[in-house]
Amino acid sequence: MSIQGRVAIVTGSGRGIGAASAVHLAKQGAKIVLNYLNNREAVEEIQQKIDNQGGESIIVQADVMTEKGADSLAQAALDNYGSIDILVCNAGPLFQPIPLEKMTWNDLSDNLNQDMKAAFFITKTALKTMTDNHFGRIIYIGSGSSKKPTPGLTHHGSSRAALASFAMYVAKEMSSKSITANVVAPGMVKTDRTMHSPGMMEKMASFTPVQRIATPNDVARAIGFFANDEEGFYTGVYFPVDGGLSMG
Repeated sequence: MSIQGRVAIVTGSGRGIGAASAVHLAKQGAKIVLNYLNNREAVEEIQQKIDNQGGESIIVQADVMTEKGADSLAQAALDNYGSIDILVCNAGPLFQPIPLEKMTWNDLSDNLNQDMKAAFFITKTALKTMTDNHFGRIIYIGSGSSKKPTPGLTHHGSSRAALASFAMYVAKEMSSKSITANVVAPGMVKTDRTMHSPGMMEKMASFTPVQRIATPNDVARAIGFFANDEEGFYTGVYFPVDGGLSMG
């Protein structure tokens, strides 16, 4: 398994899944384009981790929920490394659980809009290079809530279901050009955000067959698999990283 020398854009790479994915891909030999919107300090810490393990990376501030931001991120990758081979679409909106009876249309549509823009714009601009190179690996970060409804997450689960459908269309239309698109869909992940809800983490762990929730590194390893040069046969895959929770 090798991605040595490949160029990988990881959106939202300052913390959590994005940070772990960037470090993991760098360890496998990829050149990383780190992306952030507001917290440069966090992403600089990730760059330091990559430097410490002998990797190479650049930092780009860009709002990938806008076309201009996505284009500037892709251009930075091309200006610095000359290619875009791997795209990890991790950036997405922050959200809070909302009971359905209290949810407004804006709650739902805002989440859907931001999730899809964060994937659509950067996918479109990255595909220009990937089609020229006749190679590409695109990995979208989905959610178990899109397949297994969770109370309070109608807005999040619905938007990630749309994202999973979008990924299938990318996979279908790009299959003849050696470009794959897959969805890595974690359940609850142990991050800075979920650490503030220890009761919920314990509850989810008790429901999970392996008796724990995912770590960002669990998700990063799955991303690393689909990013691999040799895994061009896998496309249009929805891959749960949930410790068996999706079995029911």
